Amino acid sequence: MMSERRSRIVEVWSQRQQQGMALVVSLVLLIAVTLVGLAGMRGTILQERMAGGAYDRETGFQAAEAALIMGARDFTSNRQTWEALIAANSASLDCSDKSCASNPSGQIANNLWQSIPNGTGQTEFTAIDSASPPQFVVQLLGDCSSTGVGAGYTGTTDQNEGGPGGTQLTNQGTCYRITARALDPTAAINAERAQVVLQATYRM
Repeated sequence: MMSERRSRIVEVWSQRQQQGMALVVSLVLLIAVTLVGLAGMRGTILQERMAGGAYDRETGFQAAEAALIMGARDFTSNRQTWEALIAANSASLDCSDKSCASNPSGQIANNLWQSIPNGTGQTEFTAIDSASPPQFVVQLLGDCSSTGVGAGYTGTTDQNEGGPGGTQLTNQGTCYRITARALDPTAAINAERAQVVLQATYRM
């Protein structure tokens, strides 16, 4: 009787011990699965942000490119108007002393930037973000020269070289710089967005 009772006690204790181990193993497996799931979610969120950044960068490049093309068209068609605007705002738009910043996006007052109208016409652009249309500005660089390169000055080379010999042209002309940006970087809503700036130098 005594031996049977002891064997039953040992059997009950063994079963309880086995049930406790199963609980521990289940908890460990549950934690492992949870960690794997969290890592997968984190990776997915990171990839989504990267894809969003790439998309914003591509659409920003297209907007800045459109602003650069339309800005050049506006400048060549209304050169006198731009020259008057440059003369009235020489501190920001006259770079003939080679003192202007190479990237004027955050240096020039917003009222001097020209926004591209939203639409489908020849002088319009349908921006994905209608609240932040692409913009452009024109600056005077002064006399064109392949050697006159200074801080913030985009000089010219091939336009002023007379063929393979590299002889300087007699009439070097006057150079202007058109800067286009996809959006206004000073606006708080654009703080974390891709900033795309394109520039072109025109010899007139």
